[in-house]
Amino acid sequence: MVNPELVWMTSVTVQMKDGTRQVFASVNDVLDFLEGDWNIYRGRKYNRAVQTCRRALNRMTPVALAREAFIDACRDAGMLTAADEQLGTTTGAGGHHSPA
Repeated sequence: MVNPELVWMTSVTVQMKDGTRQVFASVNDVLDFLEGDWNIYRGRKYNRAVQTCRRALNRMTPVALAREAFIDACRDAGMLTAADEQLGTTTGAGGHHSPA
C-alpha cells in the first residue's frame, strides 16, 4: 500500500513514445517506472528525478519537488505530460495506471 503522504494532489499523465498514456499518482509509481521501465534517454534530468524521488521517499525533500523533477525528466526525454498543451490534442491508445 502506498503511503498517503507520498501521493500527489494531482496525478501526472505521460504520453509514452509509443503513443500510450500512463498515469502516475505517487512517488512510488514514478520511482518504479524510472528504475524499471524507463528505457529512453537518461540524462541529467533523469538522474535528478531518481535522486529527488528517493529523497522524497526518505522524507528528505517535498513530494512536490519529486513530481516536478519527474515532469522535467519526461520532457527532457521527449515525452509529453498532462501539463503540455499537445497532450490533450493527440489521440492515444488509452492510459493505464502503473502498478502500485
